[in-house]
Amino acid sequence: MSLIEKFGVPEYLLLCAIAGVFMAFVPWGLTKVVKWAKGRPAGAYLILALFPLVSILPIPPSEIEKLQRIKQEEVKRKEDSGDPFDENQ
Repeated sequence: MSLIEKFGVPEYLLLCAIAGVFMAFVPWGLTKVVKWAKGRPAGAYLILALFPLVSILPIPPSEIEKLQRIKQEEVKRKEDSGDPFDENQ
């Protein structure tokens, strides 16, 4: 079911307008934040402290397991080929 069928044309246009305004204000707001942080060294530290909070959602354990399995397979392939494995890569 598409959004137009679910909400109707006026509501769909309103949703598109809200999304467009949001997408226009995000870069503008980020530009203002960067300019503010450049003018105040303490502000820059504040921004550096707050930006990692953007990734509030944790990485699912299944994805971590996949990454570990891929890393183990890579190590095994390197050992089978005879190349010494360097963990710094």
